[in-house]
Amino acid sequence: MNKAIFVFVLALPLTILTGCGGSGGSNDNATNEPATPTPPTTSTPDPVVYAGQFIDAAVEGLTYRTDSSTGVTDADGEFMYQASESVTFNVGSLELGSVAGRDIVTPMELFATTDMEDVRVVNMLRLLQSLDVDGDPQNGIKFGDGAINYANTLNLTFDEADFDSQVADLLMANQGVYLDLISAEQALLHFQTTLDELDLTAMSNCGDDHPKVGYSGDFETFFHDVSGRATIVDNCTIQVEFFNYDGEGPDVFFYAGTDHDYTSVDAFAIGEQLNGKVYNNASITLKLPRNRTLDDFNTLSVWCVDFAADFGHLVFTE
Repeated sequence: MNKAIFVFVLALPLTILTGCGGSGGSNDNATNEPATPTPPTTSTPDPVVYAGQFIDAAVEGLTYRTDSSTGVTDADGEFMYQASESVTFNVGSLELGSVAGRDIVTPMELFATTDMEDVRVVNMLRLLQSLDVDGDPQNGIKFGDGAINYANTLNLTFDEADFDSQVADLLMANQGVYLDLISAEQALLHFQTTLDELDLTAMSNCGDDHPKVGYSGDFETFFHDVSGRATIVDNCTIQVEFFNYDGEGPDVFFYAGTDHDYTSVDAFAIGEQLNGKVYNNASITLKLPRNRTLDDFNTLSVWCVDFAADFGHLVFTE
């Protein structure tokens, strides 16, 4: 990837320049007593907490950890993370893999591949679906307690030729419907169905009674060919359409703020980092972090964190 070079010219107000030190006029009324400095008032903002989902179907019972927290995925496969954190997933102490925090994590993300027929992806899909206690992943995947306990004794990788035999005792300990791994064809068929359904349900998980629902705006282009349109579609979802970006900036996110103040402690990133990918008339669904609402912003930027640079922004209006 070509590295972009940024040149910024900063115009500092005269008041800032003179306020940073240097000599000034004498003060005949000044005393020799030193002034007592007033300590600055600082506040530490609450960390922005994002909610993601681990999906084959929704997988309940995975242990996850980040630098800031640990937890177990719930019946919706939900896990929590903060911006720029990686998330590591386990069945018991059997590590499945790690990935940068994002809205949706599947076995493909864990192995950094877009090929759903990658043998590692297929084997993980087979294992997760085979460990589903009731054998019906359409209502979600939930492990038996025996599987989680037995997984603590395992050390395996998902591309081994004898993978089926290595997990045989794990399936027995699970005491679920399946005592052998399901076929690759069955696992892939279910996974493809799940992926198809995600497109239909991505915007159906929130209410739509907030006054800003329906507000939209068009990006004003500053750098890197940023353009497109964003619409607030429900209480926690923004849909970006016709989005263009050349992918050349470092550490770039969609950033929400008030009146284009994206350096404020109240500004926050939404969605995944945009680095390294070219977007051409793309459609992107953005979910608000768990502890943020539509009341917390009225503008949106394609924001370069490293350089505090606004590549393009919009205002949400009726």
